[in-house]
Amino acid sequence: MKTKDNKNSFVKAFAIFLLMFAVVFASALIKYWAYGSFEGEVPRDFYIAVATCAIAVLLIIVAQFTYFIYSRHRLFENIKRLAVICTAIAITTVACIALSAVNLFYMPMSLTAFILVPLIDRRDAFLANITTTLIVSTVLILEAIIGSKVETLAVVVMLVIGVFVGSVASYTMHEVSRRTAFVIKGMGLGVISMALSFLASYIVNSVDFVNGLLYITGIAFGQPIFSIVLQPIFESVFNLTTNTKLTELTDHSAPLIKRLIDEAPGTFNHSLSVAGFAEICALQIGENPYLAKACAYYHDVGKLKNPKFFSENQSGFNPHDELLPEVSASILRSHTAYGEELCAEHRIPYEISHVVSQHHGTLPMAVFYNKAKNLTDGEVDIAEYSYDGITPRSKIAAIIMICDASEAALRAKGKPTRDEAEQIVLGIINDRIARRQFDRCPVTMADLNTIRNTIIEQYSGVFHDRVKYPDGKAVYRD
Repeated sequence: MKTKDNKNSFVKAFAIFLLMFAVVFASALIKYWAYGSFEGEVPRDFYIAVATCAIAVLLIIVAQFTYFIYSRHRLFENIKRLAVICTAIAITTVACIALSAVNLFYMPMSLTAFILVPLIDRRDAFLANITTTLIVSTVLILEAIIGSKVETLAVVVMLVIGVFVGSVASYTMHEVSRRTAFVIKGMGLGVISMALSFLASYIVNSVDFVNGLLYITGIAFGQPIFSIVLQPIFESVFNLTTNTKLTELTDHSAPLIKRLIDEAPGTFNHSLSVAGFAEICALQIGENPYLAKACAYYHDVGKLKNPKFFSENQSGFNPHDELLPEVSASILRSHTAYGEELCAEHRIPYEISHVVSQHHGTLPMAVFYNKAKNLTDGEVDIAEYSYDGITPRSKIAAIIMICDASEAALRAKGKPTRDEAEQIVLGIINDRIARRQFDRCPVTMADLNTIRNTIIEQYSGVFHDRVKYPDGKAVYRD
């Protein structure tokens, strides 16, 4: 099944790249035809330029595709990110080729980076920007073959400026989560882009002073502004997990979160506590804290189906006391699958929904397994009393698995001392390792130690001893 899924992902990715090539090549062909300086019969140079352009652009795209296969193969597990990258490259390339008809220095060569930097990994945004600048430069340089008045020096200058500004944007604006901050930083880069472009155009004598300054300023500042307009569209169409989107998903007015508050308040408060641990753990091991927080908020949404069957939502009466252990196990097991269904129904991004199905992995439900053993003299298959999800595939999923169990165990213990809490968390991590829950997860032993220490520190900070006041009354001081 896994081989079949990989093959399907590869085919989809190939189709996406092929479509990107078709769009880019079509825009180049239109430009060549519209601005070729031939009359009557189409000269041989036109066909040479077209053929060379097709081959060169195809090679650049194949090089990028090869890089993704060997160095970023995890992107094939979530094909929408490849679609986002290719769409941004296509949009920027078409815009640059179109505006080059007016003046080469009016091209938004760094637009790809501005569009992608809040949407995907910074190295992917960096590479996509490089790919765009190479494609545009190749198309324009080859345009000179058919007699178009393309200044090769200007193309090279714009290539350098596009690579420089796009690279800086990719690595300095990645952590920006608020759109206003993004615009401010983008404007700062816009000033740099404007200054470089105008200086280069003035040296090359490509534009006059007044019009050149006006248009170049518009393009330089237009790139971050236009990307801000496109980003929500990309987020919606491709259902992406940007930091902005993650912040919106963890708002207490979000539909599923609101349902947890109303229908399963115990689960909601448990999720808040898990989020407090998970967010700091992610930060400490270099993962996205916004994603960890969102995953913690949604990891137990499947409990909305039968909230009273989960201990945190009970108030004295436990309905499992009246059920056979296999029925109880089935109810508990179903909350991960139902959680995935709810996430799909509400278009919760894959990066969150996959943690919903992974946060219990294939762990056994010890209480019901032991209850079943006590009710029968024969052998009890532990698989029938285990979760049937998949084990964690990401560090975030591992964090949620550990924080979920640790929060529940620490709460059940009452107020354990620091040493007792450390033994509880260490025992949980060792149990997951022994049960091979992290075998297909990139989490390292160093990460697990950091997660353990972080949970202990956070627990100590939250449940530290307080000063006891006489008669239970607090003493207020001015």
